[in-house]
Formats: sequence, structure tokens, C-alpha cells
Amino acid sequence: MRRVNVKFLRSGQVLADAVKNSGGAVLCPMGYTLTEKAIERLQNAGVVSIWIEGDPDAGPDVNKLEANLNKRFDGIDDPILLRIKALIQKRFDLLRAEYSGE
Repeated sequence: MRRVNVKFLRSGQVLADAVKNSGGAVLCPMGYTLTEKAIERLQNAGVVSIWIEGDPDAGPDVNKLEANLNKRFDGIDDPILLRIKALIQKRFDLLRAEYSGE
């Protein structure tokens, strides 16, 4: 099981734990398979992150990807290419947040 930020949930993922609101009411039970509508309701309810079933190490090795990116762009000084690199690095930050539940 792994904790995932609600912004990164996908339809078809299965809850590893019940999702409750601040008052303790169950919004989605454990074992529930998420739908787009359910994800939207969770976001609207202010839920930040939830536990889903799956291998906690199932995400990409972002550090390895970033090291490879830095190696490929080593010595590059073209401003356009450096902007592309910065955009890719932002995507890596999003992946880190997705797989850490931030």
C-alpha cells in the first residue's frame, strides 16, 4: 500500500483504507475502486491524500531519471534547451510528490 496525493489519483485504483471526513464519516470504504466522479468528490471534500493498494516501490526511480537528465544536459548552455530541462525537472518534482503522498 502507498499514500497518494488526491491530485494524482486515477480511476481504477483501489483504496487500502477507508477515507473519512474530519467528522469521522466514511466517504469511501476500504476496498472501493475509484472512479473519476469519486476522485472529484474527494477533492471537493478537502481530502489531501489517501492510502491505495499497490507496491510502495511501484513508482519510477525519479533520482535515477534525474541523474540521467543531468548527464544528458551536462555542458549545455543553450537557453531553450535549459528551459526544456527545467520543465522535465518540474515533472520529476510532481512524480516525487505523487509517490510520496505530499
